[in-house]
Amino acid sequence: MVKDNSALRPEIFNIKGFIDQKPSDDRDLTEEKILAAGSENAFWKTLKAYFDKSIEELDQINENAMAQGLPMEEIGRNAIVISQVKGVLRKIANKVTDAKEAVESHGGTEQK
Repeated sequence: MVKDNSALRPEIFNIKGFIDQKPSDDRDLTEEKILAAGSENAFWKTLKAYFDKSIEELDQINENAMAQGLPMEEIGRNAIVISQVKGVLRKIANKVTDAKEAVESHGGTEQK
């Protein structure tokens, strides 16, 4: 019998699982209301613009690496990391957008 020494990783350490994680059916409406209300303020709009700019800059990293003739292994490693970081940034932005849409579909953004 071959002993399996591989570690079991909790879902939180699985970046792909984190990015693809679906919201639970029992959504916390209070959290959604807070996120929805915040989606209209200057802080969120500024942060969202920063996320978008960061995603564009991440795309440039590998383009520059290819232009410099870096090894395929390094370009591939960059592509994986860049993809995961972009996924996390998009997940955060989508969470706010989804909360806003959910609250609007339930009749408003007023908080209790």
